[in-house]
Amino acid sequence: MSILLNGDDLIDLAVQTETRGEAFYQQAAAQAGAGPARDLFTYLAEQEAQHRETFRGLIGAVVTTEVDPTTWDETIAYIEATVDRAFFAGGDQPIKTIDPDTTVVEMLTQAIAFEQQTLLYFLTIRDLVKPANRPLVDQIAAEERSHVRKLSAMRATQAQS
Repeated sequence: MSILLNGDDLIDLAVQTETRGEAFYQQAAAQAGAGPARDLFTYLAEQEAQHRETFRGLIGAVVTTEVDPTTWDETIAYIEATVDRAFFAGGDQPIKTIDPDTTVVEMLTQAIAFEQQTLLYFLTIRDLVKPANRPLVDQIAAEERSHVRKLSAMRATQAQS
C-alpha cells in the first residue's frame, strides 16, 4: 500500500517560500541603503513575486504521487525541513528577520543560503510535476542559480569595500 502525496500542498509550500523570500528581499533593500546592493535586493524581490505567480499557476499541475510507506517519514521530514524550518526559523537559518545592525555582506550571505535551499526544493518539485510543466520549474531553477551567482558576486564586491 502506498500513501498519496498531495501535489497542491507542495506547490503551496513553494508559493509560501517565494512570498517569504520576497519579504526578506524587500526588507534587505530597505536596509541596504542606496547603491548596487539595494538594486539587487529590489530585483530579487521582484523575481520572487514572479516565481510565486508561476507556482500559483501550477496548482493542480502536480501529479499526485504515490509514496512508498517505507520512505514516507523521510519524504515528510525533507519537505518540512526544507520549507519552514530550513528557511525561516532559528538563529542559524538563511531567512530570518534582519536585525538593524546586520551588514550588507551578512544579508547577502543569508540570501545565498536561502537561494541554495529553495533551489533544492524546487528541483524536488520538478520531479513531481507533469512533464508539460517541467520547463516552468526548470526556468525557475535556472533563475535561482542565477540569483546565487549574482548574490555571490555582490558579496565579493561588498567584502572588498
